[in-house]
Amino acid sequence: MPTAEPSIVQHFGNAEVANGGFLFQGVVTGDIHIDQHPPETLTLPQGVSDAAFNAANKQHLPLCLRDTRTEVLNQIRKWADGDGHERVYWLKGMAGTGKSTISLTIAREYYENSRLAASFFFSRGGGDLASAKRFAATIACQLAEISDQLRRPIGETMQANPHIDGLAIYDQWEKLVLQPLSKQANIITSRSPFLIVIDALDECESEDDISQLIQCLNNITRLKHARFRVFITSRPEQPINLGFGRIESLSRRDLILHDIEKSLVEHDLRLYYQDKLTHIGKRFHIDQELLSDENINYLVHKSQGLFIHAATACRFIQDGEELAGERLTLLISKDTPSVNSEEELDRMYTTVLTHSFKLSGKLNSEEMTRRKFLFHRVIGSIVVVYDALSISQWADILQEPRAEISKTLHQLHSIIDVPEQEDGVIRLLHPSFRDYIVNAKRCSHELYAIDMRKAHGGLFRCCLRILLAHLRRNPCDIRQPGMKARHISKIDIDINIPFSVQYASQYWIGHLQKGYIDSGDITDMEKFFQTKYLFWLENLALIGRLSYGVAMMMDLERLLEVESF
Repeated sequence: MPTAEPSIVQHFGNAEVANGGFLFQGVVTGDIHIDQHPPETLTLPQGVSDAAFNAANKQHLPLCLRDTRTEVLNQIRKWADGDGHERVYWLKGMAGTGKSTISLTIAREYYENSRLAASFFFSRGGGDLASAKRFAATIACQLAEISDQLRRPIGETMQANPHIDGLAIYDQWEKLVLQPLSKQANIITSRSPFLIVIDALDECESEDDISQLIQCLNNITRLKHARFRVFITSRPEQPINLGFGRIESLSRRDLILHDIEKSLVEHDLRLYYQDKLTHIGKRFHIDQELLSDENINYLVHKSQGLFIHAATACRFIQDGEELAGERLTLLISKDTPSVNSEEELDRMYTTVLTHSFKLSGKLNSEEMTRRKFLFHRVIGSIVVVYDALSISQWADILQEPRAEISKTLHQLHSIIDVPEQEDGVIRLLHPSFRDYIVNAKRCSHELYAIDMRKAHGGLFRCCLRILLAHLRRNPCDIRQPGMKARHISKIDIDINIPFSVQYASQYWIGHLQKGYIDSGDITDMEKFFQTKYLFWLENLALIGRLSYGVAMMMDLERLLEVESF
């Protein structure tokens, strides 16, 4: 007889995880209204509004400066407007080479010419912007906006598939995008193809999903009744290489951005420095001798073809305000530039961080210890967070005074976007800073280097504390039995379920998976499953994330199978 498989069981108070099943005994009593069916009227799927190229979160991002990147832009235009068989264009390049700026420029141009069908700009640490879960819904919503005839079949799909957000990525794509387009002959037609722009595909957090997305996008170009071109940018990473490898070479075009002729890139960088430093010089009365061609050529050489290096340098100079001239002098009086572009970018980031601690010499040892603690707590959290938060939201989650968080970020505006608006979200200005600060070999100074597992562990504890303190039954005070979650307004949900609770509900297990935890955390988790588990599910239903809860519990089960706490 075959031997029975060993039983894998993990207990959390009255909650038990056993061989893939979940048993809950007497956790909570009472009625919980969880119903995510959509209303009977036709509605569009819930897309990610911040994903579009012209979303409010991108309104301050620059387009390509006039007379720069002309060769690359012209190549893309010629491809997008042509009748060739290469329907997918992959612009690949290392971090900081200007891919997103090119994407924004192309998307804006084709939007103004009524030729842009849809766009999705991925962003790691941007919540749904880093996930493929609502990619199909987002593209479908944007297609419905440019075609009234598509709105009905997409809405009918939602009515027939109320839980479509729980389907596999390709199944969502087929039902929400391909089938509605196939049913409506000659819907999106013109003499020239329509363009779909996908930026920073490498910032989609799931490598498995990336290959699926490439296949989805390739298939939309094969529709007979609608002519599409798909423009994609990313770093040349292995999962993306494999995904594009499944597309016939005759059906796609590749361009390696960092292999473009050096003289062309340096010409564009020179124009960029001249434009930015001229404006900064006039504003802060910088000595004209510092803005000489010789100094600008030196800065161009230091940038080693990386536009993010040039942008960071100019922001660093500008943030100096009345000391802008001194900061420019600092950058042009360094040692001989490295021939390695990544090493030179690391030097730039180290210079910014060093200046952020410039006043630390005036602090006593206790104040300096507090300063270091806040730097690692705040910056570490921003680096690993799954969604973008405002200062007040960070204060709620980290339980730190808003003023302390603001002071920590004050001298870092050249690498971190800190909006002036009260509700503006804080973001890294470029993902290359994350690459630098979490790599101990690149960021070798102990004062600055971020340990990702410690940062994730810290946010896990913050999330669990919030859930234990704030989860409760029927938070929106629903008085009508059987009322559907989709019928509750987002305003009511946001009033009754604070953002910190919404964030913690969605991401506490994600931070647990990637963080350090100890025996005290296990005790708190037991308390959570004994007293808060059903309230957590109700919360997820109300914010439209109930399907995520199933995936999170499966992730937790897998973690418990391999980890010993």
